[in-house]
Amino acid sequence: MVRKSGRVVPFLLLGLASLGSALNENDQCTNPAGQSGRCIYFRECDPLLKIYSKPIISLRMKVNLAENSRCGMTADRKPLVCCAVSIDAGPRSQYSLPKPPNCGVDFQDRIVGGQRTGLDEFPWTGLIEYRKPNGRTGFHCGASLINSRYVLTAGHCIKAIPNGWEVIGVRLGEWDLDNAIDCQEDNNCADAPVNLGVEKIIVHEDYNPSNKAQYNDIALIRFNRDVRFSAFISPVCLPIENAQRTKNNVGTRGVATGWGRTETASASNVKLKVELEIQDLQSCANTYRPSGVTLRDTQLCAGGVRGQDTCSGDSGGPLTKLDRANNYLYGIVSFGPNKCGTKGVPGVYTSVAKYVDWIEANI
Repeated sequence: MVRKSGRVVPFLLLGLASLGSALNENDQCTNPAGQSGRCIYFRECDPLLKIYSKPIISLRMKVNLAENSRCGMTADRKPLVCCAVSIDAGPRSQYSLPKPPNCGVDFQDRIVGGQRTGLDEFPWTGLIEYRKPNGRTGFHCGASLINSRYVLTAGHCIKAIPNGWEVIGVRLGEWDLDNAIDCQEDNNCADAPVNLGVEKIIVHEDYNPSNKAQYNDIALIRFNRDVRFSAFISPVCLPIENAQRTKNNVGTRGVATGWGRTETASASNVKLKVELEIQDLQSCANTYRPSGVTLRDTQLCAGGVRGQDTCSGDSGGPLTKLDRANNYLYGIVSFGPNKCGTKGVPGVYTSVAKYVDWIEANI
């Protein structure tokens, strides 16, 4: 069920704040107490929200805190504050991979096939934000939330991007990029999306962006803080168990989700979904061999139906399968035919089941 956010953010007070040092979103900063932090939206800064919730603090003190914490403003004139962020990773087990029922929960059950998602469908699907040489920013790859601190994406979304581009953040809980708050029906609105800064990026050590076959096309992005789960932001399950890793999924159907964006083009501002059949790897390999591409068992193929392909999704985005009540991430969008949706030519995905050990070793 879609619900409204219950958190009240004092935008009025922030509107009184000075311009500050005019940093960009997710830039490093120093707060009034001298602590290192990141320049983020007020509503995402737990330390400041806790102070505002205390009734013993006067309104004037709160206004002064907002003024002193102000660090910049987004391109659409939304104020940012310097929020102290701890970089202590804590115990290793804190960021272990979740298992059912704590992952892969989808709040919708709709027939899919190349259409819009619901507000709270596929709540693990994220967007990677880039800063370009001209100072502008944009979302051009997808990602999958796997726990409170990490998303999984494609290596080519990190290593095969245009010169001068820089990964600066990940957005979660997004649906329509044109709206600050997404609503589908009367009073059925999502929480505002959450933007997270990047603390660390780990690309598979054997990924080579110049290799046409794109082996080991996988990467992890670690946020600079934990993200809170909700109906609109929650992790997908990974095929951790041995039976899941070795399962033959050929002939079954998965769902690819994203905003139809790649490194060089755009299609939709609304999150889309498309149902795809997983294909036999050997047959798929035969299809690609004339192009000089040799596939490995660390890859999987899906699709091949005219007009239905991961052009309706994102590079780096998820291909998931429903198992009982939980969704599992089996594929990461890697590459496909020059003309997406070509009949008889499936898209190629990184097989997540083959990289579970690598993922666990690097989080």
